[in-house]
Amino acid sequence: MKRSVKRIIAIVVAVSILGTSCSFSEKKDSDTAVSGEQIVDCAGRTVELPQKRERIACLYAYTGHLAVLLGCEQRIVAVVDGLKRDNFMQRKVQGLNDMSTPYNSGAINIEELAAAKPDLIFLRASNLQDEGELEKLESLGIPYIVIEYKTMEEQKKSIQVMGQALGKQKEAEAYLTYYEETISMVRERLSELSEEEKKTVYHSVNEVVRTDIPDTLSYQILEAAGCVNVVSANEELKIDGEKGYTSVEEIYLWDPDIILVNEPSAKEYFCTDTKFSGLRAVREGSVFQLPVGLSRWGHPGSLETPLAVVYIASTLYPEYFPDINIGETVKEFYNTFFHIELTNEEIDMILKGEGMREPKEEKK
Repeated sequence: MKRSVKRIIAIVVAVSILGTSCSFSEKKDSDTAVSGEQIVDCAGRTVELPQKRERIACLYAYTGHLAVLLGCEQRIVAVVDGLKRDNFMQRKVQGLNDMSTPYNSGAINIEELAAAKPDLIFLRASNLQDEGELEKLESLGIPYIVIEYKTMEEQKKSIQVMGQALGKQKEAEAYLTYYEETISMVRERLSELSEEEKKTVYHSVNEVVRTDIPDTLSYQILEAAGCVNVVSANEELKIDGEKGYTSVEEIYLWDPDIILVNEPSAKEYFCTDTKFSGLRAVREGSVFQLPVGLSRWGHPGSLETPLAVVYIASTLYPEYFPDINIGETVKEFYNTFFHIELTNEEIDMILKGEGMREPKEEKK
């Protein structure tokens, strides 16, 4: 895939930006807005943007990652605690450890948020579900933008929305070009893969029995990578908010060809706990740790969707990707979009899914 990736990145660099599919007032790329500019966020709210956007609060980890992608890391003045545990965020965001964390345990500390003096706030729709929290947020008088998605199409829109909000449309569209070109390339290569040849996959999301909810981003990633997710639309998952849970018994009934995990402890659990030793994927050594870079690839909250699709497809169907060099793909991706030069050791860490995020208990 090396030539394909270079071709895609060349298109990204050369692409001419003609506009976005979201509803915005017309303007040129800039770091500040003209007075009265409006944007429609991911919740359908019309928000009047401030003229200055030099200080932003990222109260949703994904928005912090996206701010770095858009080249706005130096504007971040408030974050959620999880961002402080990300290796790449530590590398890109100056003073991250000492930065304000006004959103914790499902609540916004309005006094702490106000003290950070953001010009613009990015958060999730779930931050607005509590009427008291919403009233506190509104009392600040600082514009806030909801960044939310469940599917690939909605994720692409979220990137457009935040790109426009920060005056970084060109950067947003460049990444979206790569996103779409990469997934199209994988689909095209796997177009002749028969249904019988497709691998059945169970995806463990953080926890062993937490898995994909049909028609969501992580579910669609497996579909794009030519897999059959063992969780079908007819499955009765236990739904807890945005999380879907199954049972050990159900995993045995599915008995998937492949198990994908995005948390090292989950892989260890599958491979060492005797309750899973009868699973075919465990017996045959087909439990794979998904890589972890800026975020966990394939996770519902991950920005690295195209990388997850390429990795899964090329790992499970190598015969369709004889020219792939996943290490080179990773190196080019982070250099192009995050301006990070990775060493071979760091590439190996990313692909092993180890060492790129500090455990919660180790971060002060």
